[in-house]
Amino acid sequence: MIVTTFNLMQINKMEPLDDKSIFQSVIPPLQRVKEFSDEGFEEFIAEWAVACAKTKYKDVYRIGGAGDKGRDVIAEYENGEFDYYQCKKYSSQLQPSQYWLEFGKLCYFVYNKDIPMPKKYYIIASHDLSKKMRSLLDNKEDIRSGLIREWENKCSKHLIENKTINLTSEFLTFIQNFNFNIIDTYSMNTIIEEHRHTHYFYFRFGGNIKPKRNIIIEPPTDIENSERKYLKKILEAYSENKNEDINFKSINKFSDLLKDFSSRRQEYYSAESLKRCIRDIFSNENEFEVLKTEMFSGISDFVQFDFKDGFDKLKKTMHEATRVNLSISRVDNDLHFVGNTDKKGICHHLANQDSINWRTRNE
Repeated sequence: MIVTTFNLMQINKMEPLDDKSIFQSVIPPLQRVKEFSDEGFEEFIAEWAVACAKTKYKDVYRIGGAGDKGRDVIAEYENGEFDYYQCKKYSSQLQPSQYWLEFGKLCYFVYNKDIPMPKKYYIIASHDLSKKMRSLLDNKEDIRSGLIREWENKCSKHLIENKTINLTSEFLTFIQNFNFNIIDTYSMNTIIEEHRHTHYFYFRFGGNIKPKRNIIIEPPTDIENSERKYLKKILEAYSENKNEDINFKSINKFSDLLKDFSSRRQEYYSAESLKRCIRDIFSNENEFEVLKTEMFSGISDFVQFDFKDGFDKLKKTMHEATRVNLSISRVDNDLHFVGNTDKKGICHHLANQDSINWRTRNE
């Protein structure tokens, strides 16, 4: 079982978002959804659930492969309750005959206490529901009676591999009392229209409305605790250059260093504003991690060269950083958000996590 988390802290890179053809041809979103792979369709629904219901859910997970227990996407509320989204990627509208097994999974795995009872259970079909399937959802008692009628043929031998699940009297009673009112659906048009108002839409379906970089963070007057580590490393570089210990107070007597120090903080906060913008667009910071990883790869050999002192190493590495190609990230390649000041700032973020330092002398 593969679990992908789509919460405010972590969303993995998704297959259709890397499909460059969306920027080369105009295809109606509804048609493009129908062309998604099974996995891509589930990822799209998980992404929609996060982007359109940030205030509703605490976390959203996509569960792929065997063992999903009838839950392709799980959305968790702050109070610990869940909604389930079961995705069906077929070439035509979803029919009741194709879904009895999923109803069976819901009832059996809740009955067996393998999964908690959901608050809501949504059927999401790429080609929407047939008239018969919609009628079934409008008459929940028909789901109950139909599931009992179809259990032996559609469910008993297909719920768990190499195992038969019989409709025992206890389990039958459970189904007879099951609350099928939790079952609902969203049309694909509704999902697409809600998705259209998110930053994700551009990457899924193309178009000419790109997300904008609209967050600017200026360095605060007082140094924040979060930036002390990279700044101490810069002070060590200055100390090597001046052959004396330079700290946050004594730097004030060096006008040249004070100007450089201010520029380095500007660089750090430029990258910080980029990170915040990425988080606002993608609901996570994964793309910033991509930028950091690529930047480290680009300068890791360079920082091993010989330098006169730490300040020399710092300045030359900053110049080298502006030459590093970061187009592996869509933030740079598609949105063109990354400037030279950001590239330098990313180096300070790497220093802040102890990936690099500016010392050239052993202590």
